[in-house]
Amino acid sequence: MPKKTNPYESLADHLPIEGQGRDEMKQLYSWDFEAALAEQEKWKNEHTPGRGPFFRWVGAQELKELYDNYKGGNEKALTEALYTCSMNSLPLPRWCEMAFLSAYRKVRHYKEKSWDDVFGRPHPKHTHLEAKREEREKSFRVYLRINEIKQENPDTPIDGHLFETVGLEFGIGGKTKTEEWYYKYKNRLKIKYLINPAKF
Repeated sequence: MPKKTNPYESLADHLPIEGQGRDEMKQLYSWDFEAALAEQEKWKNEHTPGRGPFFRWVGAQELKELYDNYKGGNEKALTEALYTCSMNSLPLPRWCEMAFLSAYRKVRHYKEKSWDDVFGRPHPKHTHLEAKREEREKSFRVYLRINEIKQENPDTPIDGHLFETVGLEFGIGGKTKTEEWYYKYKNRLKIKYLINPAKF
């Protein structure tokens, strides 16, 4: 007789160790996109304060990716995971809790001398902060604007002319940077349906 498997066994590291929040995280991980959207609609009608279920579901999906990045040696993924949990009111997954405690103790017990040694340097040397700040502030707006144009006129091709038009609108300059930001954000989201956040 085949052994029964625990449906959450593969999620063990993605759930809080025990206690409050564990069942909630199991529920978030059981949803697909459509279920998350349906929950968001219910939440919206109830006027509940806080972060909506859809965005908490997106945060939970991001945590899985950050886990993979952290396991692959990216120390900064830990602070990103802490931020994602804080931003979306999510309980700390087991991997994140254990990794944070381990990193904190290394500094606290004088095994490492700085937070950069355990959490990774926040920005690589020679990073142009102003350029990165502009990209962070405008890339999502570029992505939304292009999708808005496509919604208004579905026949509009996503091409050099569109990138140049939107680039000028946002004061970015030529089409190359606008195109780069659009596809970078689109790939980063991995959710092609987030066109008009006002809908949610």
